[in-house]
Amino acid sequence: MARIQAVIGLIKHCSVEKLENIALMEGMLEKAAKQMDLTLLKTVSHKFSPQGLTAVALLAESHIAVHTYPEENSIFVEVMSCGQRDAKEVLALMEDMLGGKAEIVLDKVIGGN
Repeated sequence: MARIQAVIGLIKHCSVEKLENIALMEGMLEKAAKQMDLTLLKTVSHKFSPQGLTAVALLAESHIAVHTYPEENSIFVEVMSCGQRDAKEVLALMEDMLGGKAEIVLDKVIGGN
């Protein structure tokens, strides 16, 4: 089995305006894929009413997904990657772009033996 890194995190204390901005979220996913040297296939997003959104970057090497919770000024991030770089870099990038504070909930490497 290929080496796959699963990282799940929560970024708190983000601005509501940024969490509600689909263009920003899609751009952030594209920037994360590029920074990680991953192959972006497609970005898909959905805006909920009255607030919140979900966006997913489909990658040749798996995916990066975000789910925003503006009412809590937070965003849930899931990264699954069989790329060579540390998937925690995605959380660091998003933390910087959103001005929040990231907490890693799960960081697990599967396979690669």
